[in-house]
Amino acid sequence: MKPIMLGAVAYDPKVIPIWDIIRDYYNDNGLRLDYVLFSNYEAQVDALLNQRIDVAWNTNVAWVRTLAATGGTAKALLMRDTDIDFTTMFIGKASLGMKSLADLKGKRVGLGSADSAQAAILPYKFLQQSGIDPEKDISLKRFNSDLGKHGDTGRSEFDILEAILNDEIDAGAIGSTTWIRMVEEGMFPVGEVESFYTSEGYCHCNFTVLDSLDAGVAEAFKKMMLSQDPNDPVIKKMMVMEGLNKWVATGPNELKGYELLTQAMQEQGMMENNW
Repeated sequence: MKPIMLGAVAYDPKVIPIWDIIRDYYNDNGLRLDYVLFSNYEAQVDALLNQRIDVAWNTNVAWVRTLAATGGTAKALLMRDTDIDFTTMFIGKASLGMKSLADLKGKRVGLGSADSAQAAILPYKFLQQSGIDPEKDISLKRFNSDLGKHGDTGRSEFDILEAILNDEIDAGAIGSTTWIRMVEEGMFPVGEVESFYTSEGYCHCNFTVLDSLDAGVAEAFKKMMLSQDPNDPVIKKMMVMEGLNKWVATGPNELKGYELLTQAMQEQGMMENNW
């Protein structure tokens, strides 16, 4: 059997050791696997659709576009436990005493990279759900850094924090994991910036395949990933770098976690895989 070819996006140097460990684990346990890195998710989606790769490690945006391009036949095999109930937060100047999204009316608000679900696409939708017209009721500023990475680098979210600290904006949207890192690493003076809104949970990344992939190959890939022991030092190292505690098989409940993003992307004209 030819090696299973996996695609991933090179958003950080740590990506190489992550996939080296995964590749070696598969090959050491009798299932041939190799990987190829892309500079952006649009190229990766295109490669999967044209069957140049067998499996894609996709963001939620890339997954939604793949599902749309295949008429709903693409399959999500696995995700990280941390991809379930992912949330978006709005942070802002503590001195403004904001308690809800409604308090953003008339304020300067930052959104992250346009292709980031957590920092731009869903926050825009959350603002609308709260009764705010992002184009009329606030002064909207976008931080479109690292486009093509779908927010993986987090750079635009750190740009938002910097803009708040520099009094360029009053508030902005970031992913919950970014907020945790900001707090843990002491990136702002205590009491100067606070979070005042957390969204409902949604799903983030998954391993995506086409329905044309041999069912036995897809199942073998899934079983091998699920067989990884988090207590093994090498596997644990990989999981820490990739930000998970265990792999989870994707089922109907997890797929529901993409519904609101799909709606938001349709409304915002972001379904096409343009790059």
